[in-house]
Amino acid sequence: MTASTPVIARYSNGSGVPDVADNSPHAAPRGLALRFQLPNGAYTDIVANSHNGFVVGTGEDFAAFLDAALATKPDSKHPSPIEAFLGTHPAAMKFVTDPARVPVSFATEVYYGNDAFIFVNARNVKQPGRYRLVPVGGPKYLDSAAAAKVSANYLFDELTRRLAKQRVKVRVLVQLPNPGDPTSDASVVWPDDRKLVELGVVTLTTVAPDNAEVSRKLQFNPIFLSDGIQLSDDPLPPLRSAVYALSVANRRSPSPAAPATAQQQNTAQQQNVDPTWLSFDTAAKTVRFQLIAGLTGLNGALNFNGFRDGQLTLVVPVGWHTEIDFRNHDGVLPHSAEVIAPQTPPPALPGDPAIPRAFTLKLAQGLPSEATDDMRFAAQPAGEYLIACGVPGHGAAGMWIRLRVSGTATTPELLPTPAVGSR
Repeated sequence: MTASTPVIARYSNGSGVPDVADNSPHAAPRGLALRFQLPNGAYTDIVANSHNGFVVGTGEDFAAFLDAALATKPDSKHPSPIEAFLGTHPAAMKFVTDPARVPVSFATEVYYGNDAFIFVNARNVKQPGRYRLVPVGGPKYLDSAAAAKVSANYLFDELTRRLAKQRVKVRVLVQLPNPGDPTSDASVVWPDDRKLVELGVVTLTTVAPDNAEVSRKLQFNPIFLSDGIQLSDDPLPPLRSAVYALSVANRRSPSPAAPATAQQQNTAQQQNVDPTWLSFDTAAKTVRFQLIAGLTGLNGALNFNGFRDGQLTLVVPVGWHTEIDFRNHDGVLPHSAEVIAPQTPPPALPGDPAIPRAFTLKLAQGLPSEATDDMRFAAQPAGEYLIACGVPGHGAAGMWIRLRVSGTATTPELLPTPAVGSR
């Protein structure tokens, strides 16, 4: 009997514009993301798109690419900013000029995981590789005449009809490099003669009944990895993770009728400080704090205890034994926590904790919904710190509160911290 794992898949167009026509050149490259739901609430993701090779190899170059595109206007003189950029970045030129083929179906497209990962076996032997998702029946595309006649939403409509009649099967392959093939640059395509290893076949059976809501809340992330899969020297996956965190926070946050003033934010947050979160023993000089990730929907659930952007401060007398009981209340995203040196906004990627042992497990990957962990450390030296989520991008998106290790305080306390701009 073959073992199976539940999978969630998301097909998408590539522009980020929700109403782009499926047959538009701007809809490419298309995407396929897979989430493998593992035991005990854990999961691992594959994020791939239909172009073999990414536009650039570093975050700095990608920012420069976007800046050049934004700076280019219809009346820009030649060479325009984007023309100048593409003229010095051949991989980017190929990315934007390759013909945008229109598939018969999302299910007949090939998707490339252009970032390299490290696969580790039971003997700790490490093998780099790149994912490739290939339809069992092979790729199929429309000719230009047929592509011009389809409706604007035909790919999504076709997939719904297809799944009502048959299952969609996708081969999960890993392409292995030869010696000398770079793993640190996703824009460099490995030659077609490189070995492909099949890991298994994903079978898709139905469209989620709450598809629109799941799509709005779900965050696929290339750094959500299972045991035996590690990041390589490719710099893009952690950066992509940070950007995806900002995206999902925006999608999950309701749009208020009018933004609250700083005074309104401070009044509301003072009312929301729960005294049961904090307990302490003055004689023993011990303090325990319940740190709850995603307690409310504030900031797309990127908050601790319903507070974001440092608007709650935990004060601990210097030298006290501190226990921070962490729980991830967020029903969708993984989270973690660490004590870091003050920096606003917090860095996009996790680093070393500012106080020894002041961090949770799986700092970058995060702990799944309702998972718990604890941090136990001596609160020293005195100074100002942040408690931030270590999942790339979450802290920078506002998921942090303050920790003050005080040389003058005699007891711990929780203090609502005025919002920036309050009086």
